[in-house]
Amino acid sequence: MKILVSNDDGITAPGLAALVRCLNGAGHEVTVCAPDGQRSATSQSLTIGRPLVVKPARIEGAVRAYAIGGTPADCVKLGLSVLCPEAEAVFSGVNHGYNAGTDVLYSGTIGAAMEGALSGRPALAISLASAREDTYDLAAQTALRAFEHIMRHPMPPYCVMNVNYPACDCAKGLVSAPIELLHYDETYVREENEAGETVYRLEGAIHTGCRQSPDYELLKQGYATMTVLHYDMTHREATAAITSLE
Repeated sequence: MKILVSNDDGITAPGLAALVRCLNGAGHEVTVCAPDGQRSATSQSLTIGRPLVVKPARIEGAVRAYAIGGTPADCVKLGLSVLCPEAEAVFSGVNHGYNAGTDVLYSGTIGAAMEGALSGRPALAISLASAREDTYDLAAQTALRAFEHIMRHPMPPYCVMNVNYPACDCAKGLVSAPIELLHYDETYVREENEAGETVYRLEGAIHTGCRQSPDYELLKQGYATMTVLHYDMTHREATAAITSLE
């Protein structure tokens, strides 16, 4: 199968290399369209008002690769439109750090995969615990297993299979889990930069005193998780309740 691979950690990220190796080893033809640098937390944003710089790159196992001066969604959109229109599926990752719970709303990894899903192609995002950079290959193999499953049992149209791999040497299993609201202890730290300007830096961590999203709970227990995500964020009952205002 012809597969387009992207990410939000950038073209040189080890997780991207691991995913390409895995897909190539399984006999797939891989094209990489990835950002030329770190683009985490860009969600599904697109670059408007300036052109995208595209430079050829070399990644072992890919038939061709491009480093693109844009967001992850830019990369997939440009890839499917111009650079690799023959792609039959889209993978995004392996991301450095989980994309679970409501973090998926901010994730460039998810944004890239969702851009693929909106094109009507099967799309999968794969992320790994930030504490375990040595298990990218295991995460990639898990993503391949999940992909083979959705090829046999297709998801509804315009959906993304979101996979996360836990912080352990070998996951206890690959299980489905819904997402819920994540609670953070966050603060903006006021600083002054070298130019004397006031800047604010966001710091924080997941709040440990309340129940976390089911997928995070399973990841903490050592399971890899799968969640099917969809673009439709409509709250149907609330929308129906305001059908007309006069």
